[in-house]
Amino acid sequence: MGLCSWSLICINVPGKRESRWIVLWRKIALSALGIMCPEIQLSMGASQWVGARQCVKDFATLNAKAGPVDDPENQSTANPLASNPEKEKAKEIIDMPKAFYIDMGGFRVKPKDGDCFPVNGKEMYWLVKKGWVQQPLFKPSMVEDKNKVDPMLRVITLLQISYFLVGVIGRWAQHLFVTTAELTTASFIFCSVLSAGFWWHKPCDVVAPENIELDKTLDEIAKEAPLDRKWQLTPLDFVSRDEWWWSKVWWNYLNILRRIGICFGSEASDGGTIDRIADSVQRPLPRLQQYMMLAVTAGCFAIFFLAWDHAFPTPIERTIWRIVCILLMGTMGFGLAISEAAQAYGAVKKPMSDWSWRLSRAVPLTQQSERPKPTRFFRMARYPRAQEVMERIDRYCDGIRNNSRNGDPDLTLPLKIILPLYVLGFVYMFSRSYILIADAIGLRLQPPSAYSSVDWQKFWPHFG
Repeated sequence: MGLCSWSLICINVPGKRESRWIVLWRKIALSALGIMCPEIQLSMGASQWVGARQCVKDFATLNAKAGPVDDPENQSTANPLASNPEKEKAKEIIDMPKAFYIDMGGFRVKPKDGDCFPVNGKEMYWLVKKGWVQQPLFKPSMVEDKNKVDPMLRVITLLQISYFLVGVIGRWAQHLFVTTAELTTASFIFCSVLSAGFWWHKPCDVVAPENIELDKTLDEIAKEAPLDRKWQLTPLDFVSRDEWWWSKVWWNYLNILRRIGICFGSEASDGGTIDRIADSVQRPLPRLQQYMMLAVTAGCFAIFFLAWDHAFPTPIERTIWRIVCILLMGTMGFGLAISEAAQAYGAVKKPMSDWSWRLSRAVPLTQQSERPKPTRFFRMARYPRAQEVMERIDRYCDGIRNNSRNGDPDLTLPLKIILPLYVLGFVYMFSRSYILIADAIGLRLQPPSAYSSVDWQKFWPHFG
């Protein structure tokens, strides 16, 4: 599983201040995440594929309005991003590899008075549409030269995976004992194959991005943003940033891991911008794709139920395995219920615990600055000690609602959403951890048929 996860994962372009060891550590951490939580790795792949696909559609629409398409073979190789005043309307077709390259941070924009920051596909499309940046005119070799993965290597990995699955099916057909470790690997493959499909066109191990000089200042960029919008990651947040309920929950989980030294996401430095596009970004998925992801997750969990009546070393291990299988399927069911409630009632966008939002519906906008503070169940002025305790609880709850380092307001969640998901996350990680532990300790005592090989000659008729 480790080799499969390592060979299939494709990380985004690293930051300019990151060393090789930091990039290596992040890839190891993402590979470990894929082994521990293959469904999360699948959602990352689906999110990145959706972003690249949207980038292809956006540029196709832009090209249709612009007119003729340039032949990339006739373009100058000296500077693939150089402006051509005589062909301002000439565009290049953006396919999936190029869209992935753009969306993974392959281009960095440098304003006149600011530092370089990466842009994704939606932001690049906005810059090109505004006329601030010419469409990226790079030859196919530009992406191929940066891609460090041979497609044949991925084909070989998929063939090895297929051979393993055929072996497991053959053991089951000949009534040979299939270990829980083999079932866990099959469940992992079930998600990994789909992840490989999402990342098939994504360049791998790209190190050096392309820099674009932007003939605009930060103030000029800020004028394009809504008045009430303050950027947190890059000055182009207002173009592409669209946090939904799962992305907010996922960032909350990642901030917990960050505090113990495991960093998957990317955060802006104090007063600066992010240095890279995080590999763990969870973009909004269409409702149909959300249901498809849930169906894949249910199929992944259902594989564990095949060991319901397995010959475990002890009866208590079989009982715990059954409980864990039920818990895993239960986390998916409760998670689906919470997601439907969050999307149906808008609880994520309008926290019911936010008093300012409650009162703003009843108090006119001109009087909101003079509205009284909400009273509690007793008068705080008469109980100063209780008021201090309540204020401390409020600060603690605010830290749970939004645990980002810079207090990003786009990542705020109501307690009624995040607290149940904390419980579900703990149950999920406990169940996943026990499955890996049970796979290892279960090898100490196996039936004799577990050591038998599949007799492939029994699957076709014998002549002679």
